[in-house]
Amino acid sequence: MAPPTCNLLHVRLAWFTVLIFAASLASPVNGIATRTINKCCRIGEHLDQASSCIAGGSEKWVPQVYLINRKTTFEPRGEAPKFFRIQENTFPKTCQEPELFTGSSNVIIFSNGSLYLFEKNSLFAPEDYCAERDAALVCSPHQKHRADWLIAPRKLAKVHKCCGMNSAYNEENVTCLFYSDPKHPLYRARVTNSTNVEIIYGFPTCTVGHVIVGKYQDDLLNMESGQLTLESGKQLGPPDFCLEHTIEKDPVIDTDVTHVKIFACSEQFAVPAPAPETKQDIRFVLYSIGLMISVIFLSATLAAGFLMPSNHHVLHWRCQTYYVACLLVGDLLLAISQISGDKISGGTCITFAILMHFFFLAAFFWLNTMCFNIWWTFRDFRPTSLEKGQEMFRLRIYRVYAWGVPLIISGVAIVLDNIPSGTDDNLLRPRFGEAGCWFYGNMEILAYFFGPVGILLCINLLLFASTARQLTCGLWKREDVKSTTERAALGRVCLKLVVVMGVTWVADIISWMVGGPQSVWYVTDLINALQGVFIFIVVGCQPQVWSAVKRIWSSKTGRGVTNTTNGPQHSSSSHGLPSIGDSVTNNTLTNTTSTKVAMETVC
Repeated sequence: MAPPTCNLLHVRLAWFTVLIFAASLASPVNGIATRTINKCCRIGEHLDQASSCIAGGSEKWVPQVYLINRKTTFEPRGEAPKFFRIQENTFPKTCQEPELFTGSSNVIIFSNGSLYLFEKNSLFAPEDYCAERDAALVCSPHQKHRADWLIAPRKLAKVHKCCGMNSAYNEENVTCLFYSDPKHPLYRARVTNSTNVEIIYGFPTCTVGHVIVGKYQDDLLNMESGQLTLESGKQLGPPDFCLEHTIEKDPVIDTDVTHVKIFACSEQFAVPAPAPETKQDIRFVLYSIGLMISVIFLSATLAAGFLMPSNHHVLHWRCQTYYVACLLVGDLLLAISQISGDKISGGTCITFAILMHFFFLAAFFWLNTMCFNIWWTFRDFRPTSLEKGQEMFRLRIYRVYAWGVPLIISGVAIVLDNIPSGTDDNLLRPRFGEAGCWFYGNMEILAYFFGPVGILLCINLLLFASTARQLTCGLWKREDVKSTTERAALGRVCLKLVVVMGVTWVADIISWMVGGPQSVWYVTDLINALQGVFIFIVVGCQPQVWSAVKRIWSSKTGRGVTNTTNGPQHSSSSHGLPSIGDSVTNNTLTNTTSTKVAMETVC
């Protein structure tokens, strides 16, 4: 039968009665004297498991304080009474290697400055310890007001006694009993015959409850490691079990009998329930398919671009190529990680996360350079050709910006992610690979990805609005754009700008910020997953591309090619993949009497 959580409290309260009386003898009769309390570390620091001071401590660091005269704990928790004088960065000097004890209910400071450790059931003088929040470094060999008589010279292992000193567990009442009569057989009774272990007190910390798992024998305990091996072969570490005398009624002789039994957490012995069959979310199946389709069309876009190496439009073409290439790699990695699910783990998963982070960041920075370049070209609707030297200079600036900034952000994320844990808890690490092959949580995503990308998309929206205004308002006021057909063509150009300038990516940020039912964002998420298809339709599916394909096909088959495309034709040797502004520029040079609409190109 599992003991209730209040049993340990009963024993502690009983011991507090004795200890408070002993501690009160040291208190001054008239008023409260100032007590010096040693704080192990400086303010703003705390102890780690290696007993070293590291940054990140709270200002409310004081352990629980018990006011002897008032017989109550001091409030607010974590703050020191006015009569405590705090001495920072001071370790106990009465021993060379003080021992670390942790636990909110294990460390209590009395108002006279004494420290009580429930685990050792002992009182310590102020000079024998230093304290932190829920922790203390204690010089055990120099105890004052010792309450525990079971002291080993230098123990090889620690064994927990469940209920505390001079106590036993009553199985019928499911409670711990405290014995104050020195003549009682269980008063100072030992739970193990070995003298090479240190007895400490308390039940193991469990999420469900405790359960008795068998009778204790000394041959089950490893005296060096403190590990216990049950008769079934199951092994329990020192924090996972405790030993205690149990009292149970013998029905034959109708009297109480005692045994030393093993207590452990019930969840360690529960039969695990079969894992429910999880159905794969249809969203991720659709997104993965969309991403793979996008990868195919992005590859086709790159192939179409390289069929027509550019000179006149080299700047926009190269920015566009970098953007498509980065988006292709990012989409491919994301599709593989989503399709693979839990099959990718460890170092491979972290590598995927780092590469996706960099390439998606680079894609959005190159998209930003494209938007700026389009806006710069049509800012006053006087598109002009740049000299080759000017184009190369601007391209160098774009490269430094669009490759350099993502590299810095990714580099910082990698460095912070590899700083040893505990060095500085205030640092926000990306924690790649801990919760899937991406960032750990929302704060990490915001800091390292959605934050920078959100700023870029806001800039892109402003550039898109300005460019669309120049194209619509600027052209519609001209005499050469009068017909409904021409205005409709301009509208289609603006719709293409939506794709080329990445306006739909804004929905990704909004869906992440707003949340809500996933079904609300199915359409926008699928559109972004299929972004490569739309880019190919706008950029790769051009008459010039089909002409180049026909020329290549004809050169292999030996057939001639008849030029059937409308508008100005571009040689594959001198012009590359046209930017979105080609047809608009051509339209300003078209005679208004012409029946052809050259302001856009279509498939």
